[in-house]
Amino acid sequence: MYKLLIGSICLIFLASCNGNSHQAAKSNLKSDSTDGQKMADSNIQPDSDEMGPSFDEVKNELLSRYDKVERIDTTIVIDDDSLHIHEKYYCLKDNAVIVPKKYLWGGDKTKDFITHNFVSDITVIKNKDTVINKIFTVKDFNSAIFPEERQYAILFNRSFHGYDKLHNGLVFGYSITIPLTDVGRPAYIAINKNGGYKILDEYAKFEK
Repeated sequence: MYKLLIGSICLIFLASCNGNSHQAAKSNLKSDSTDGQKMADSNIQPDSDEMGPSFDEVKNELLSRYDKVERIDTTIVIDDDSLHIHEKYYCLKDNAVIVPKKYLWGGDKTKDFITHNFVSDITVIKNKDTVINKIFTVKDFNSAIFPEERQYAILFNRSFHGYDKLHNGLVFGYSITIPLTDVGRPAYIAINKNGGYKILDEYAKFEK
């Protein structure tokens, strides 16, 4: 009888330990699950610092450029030659660019968006001789862009990179972009000191 009583007490004690252990495991599992859910919830919260501009902000940026004229007037000496560079970048206000409504991600998406072409008027004078005086349009970049960009893109943004030995020329950079979209790519004009030029695509390398 005594041995039976001792055995019963042991069984009750083991059951109690197992129950407590199981309850602790359940408690830990619940805690881990809650923490995991908190982490998951925190991961799906948008980061306001990384959010891009709104459609209206992008549109207003484009509209603000219609009346702006950007110029370059500088001189670069290459070997024994002095190259005086003039560039004028401006909007034609020609209503000639029609962006299909399928490209619009905000605003009034029931109709096409009509905007204007931009051009880059470049003159280079070597010593006292004008070696190039040309207005570059988006069509000059057809070899460096895709068919949809040839139809709807504009010269949006431009920059001057100075003289690049690798391409033996003065380098002007542009963003060839379909207005109000993120469809586009960079492209460049390299003009040598004798007025010859070539169009470079987005994969062009430059001397560092």
